[in-house]
Amino acid sequence: MFGKSIPVFCYHAVCEEDGHSPETFAAHLDVIAEMGFQTISANHLYEICMGRRKLDKKYVVLTFDDCHISNWLTVVPMLEERGMKGVFFAISDFIGEGNIRSKPDVPEILPMRESFIKALSEKDTSQFMNEAELKSLVHDKGMEVYAHTRNHQGCFKDFRSRGNYSAGSHWSTWGIYRKFNAKLPVYENGSAFAYNGFWPIFKKGRVLFKRRTDEERREFCRKDFSTCLEKIKKINGARRQFFCWPWGHFDSISMQEASLCGFSGTFTLERSANMIGTDPMHINRIGVGSSKDAAWIRKRLLMYGNEAPAMACFKFFSKKNDIARVLYITDTGKLSGGSRQLINSAKAMRAAGVEVVAVLPPESGLIPELEKAGAEVVVLEDFKNLFTAANFLSKIIAEKKVDVVHTYHNRAVKISCIAKGLSLLSGKSFKLFFNRGVIYKPNPLAPLFSLIGNGYICNSEKCREVLLKHGVPAKRAHVVYNSFAGGGRKPRRAVATTVTYVGNSGHAKGPDVFIKAVESLLSQDPCEGVRFIAVGLEDLSAYKDIASPSTLERIECPGYVSHDEAVRILAASHIYVMSSRQESMPNTLIEAFDAGLATVCTDAGGTSELIRDGLNGFLCPVEDVSAISASIKKLIDDGDLRKNMGRLNRKIVRNLMSSSSKSRSLLGVYSSLTKDAPKRGPLEIDALLDD
Repeated sequence: MFGKSIPVFCYHAVCEEDGHSPETFAAHLDVIAEMGFQTISANHLYEICMGRRKLDKKYVVLTFDDCHISNWLTVVPMLEERGMKGVFFAISDFIGEGNIRSKPDVPEILPMRESFIKALSEKDTSQFMNEAELKSLVHDKGMEVYAHTRNHQGCFKDFRSRGNYSAGSHWSTWGIYRKFNAKLPVYENGSAFAYNGFWPIFKKGRVLFKRRTDEERREFCRKDFSTCLEKIKKINGARRQFFCWPWGHFDSISMQEASLCGFSGTFTLERSANMIGTDPMHINRIGVGSSKDAAWIRKRLLMYGNEAPAMACFKFFSKKNDIARVLYITDTGKLSGGSRQLINSAKAMRAAGVEVVAVLPPESGLIPELEKAGAEVVVLEDFKNLFTAANFLSKIIAEKKVDVVHTYHNRAVKISCIAKGLSLLSGKSFKLFFNRGVIYKPNPLAPLFSLIGNGYICNSEKCREVLLKHGVPAKRAHVVYNSFAGGGRKPRRAVATTVTYVGNSGHAKGPDVFIKAVESLLSQDPCEGVRFIAVGLEDLSAYKDIASPSTLERIECPGYVSHDEAVRILAASHIYVMSSRQESMPNTLIEAFDAGLATVCTDAGGTSELIRDGLNGFLCPVEDVSAISASIKKLIDDGDLRKNMGRLNRKIVRNLMSSSSKSRSLLGVYSSLTKDAPKRGPLEIDALLDD
């Protein structure tokens, strides 16, 4: 391993406007000549890689991506002056028509970023070399011109937020959205050829995002490569064609399509040796930043001009935050509040184009709904034997190529933490998050769990505060509010004004507080024609000491009902009452919002994060029966107030707590890196209500 290697340098624009001065570039070329390196073509490099020509001299390849006009005005004359060759990669949609230009013929030269934005948003390609100039490069100047895709298409590769669309957004954003809109969100950018990406879909005035399938990306690559190649062939007339990866990003799918399209070699931004035996589909290159001086070039020529150091100083591209498949795991088979959010999360992921695997106990009540949502269900027979279960889970994660594991309920947390260790030992990796939807004291090991995994996902700021109080690091505690995947149908109200409580007989839910409030209300006003319903309660005899028989007779008790039936009852109601002593973020409150109900709630847990007192509901102190009773009375008497509150609440759910909102929030957490700030609340309710 002491043979020669061929350094391949990657340049872009060479002009003061882009920060890469011509004087610095000239110094680079002089160092190359001084050290005895001879510039060669891509075709020559290919022949060496294939063993058809000898690597008998000190060779170097100079490549120039994008074909900015500065390449024609500055780079080419410098190369000609020194008898050097250059390899230029052109973006086919940016190749305009016209005559060969000199400096006076060119508009004010712009940096690369602004040049891309003008080309993508205005179809103004004057900042790039035109067809006549590219043909002259090949036929008059002895240079090479090859393909660099149609328009250097970018995508949102993950949901790490980059704020809203602005003049400072990454230039590829202008190729993702159809037109500029400062209200649109922007996320981490990447190559649309290497990443499936999340793509905007505009529906009813809102923007949704959906991940492409592998086959959709394969088809996109196929069409882009073939169209670009066809145009470049007309310019270079070459028998052998080469391709340059945008941002240096590629994967097995895009590489396969490049090969099938007919490219003989592709240029990456990976770093290693280029020598006899190197796969020409993986030609290594060294990116040259605008600040790199002649001394830097000298060091890289020494480093990458010899086989051993070139291979030792490698740098390979790996796709990061490519969230393709999420696994949800719970040991409960009951359709509890947490289970309902697991189902809603799975629906949100599937709607966003992300694959979902669910690991559940046998005969779980969640299985039918998850299968209906398009999730792949895997049954784990024994959750109690933690190590056996963890070994099973780690095998499923590897087999299904899972990127993120999201646990619900305590036993699943322990199993997943052990599986994380097993997977790391086998060289596999995945992100691990723990759902947290309660505000009581967490497991004492919660801080350790958060460090083994990637953190907790809480359903309210109040829930997060409890975790932080008990030692979970702030960066490991995120907030993603619950969602409701409703059917979108307009509620059909009952004729009689209906006041509905949805809960159970547990002390924390405050059913006695609700009954006392009804008792207080009826003692002041008979409320003729008003219905009172307590969903989840069956036998009111337990409350005979706190309410009169006549009050208890007025309260209808359908007992435990299915989720669909509870939603139907809410849709027929007018007022929702939550009388809890302890909460985090109850699903029934969000379902009541979606049904367009006015609400009366105790200030328990995260309830105040959704309700603005007097605006979209009434917020009462915990156990304050008089305040709850008075608030219900106001809503019974004022139909317009009820309707206005209900309209605002429905707007909140449809805009801020829908499946699409939850998918973006969850994917933002799943995509997060340790250095990122945690995802936090509150929801932008005030801005929405003021709109």
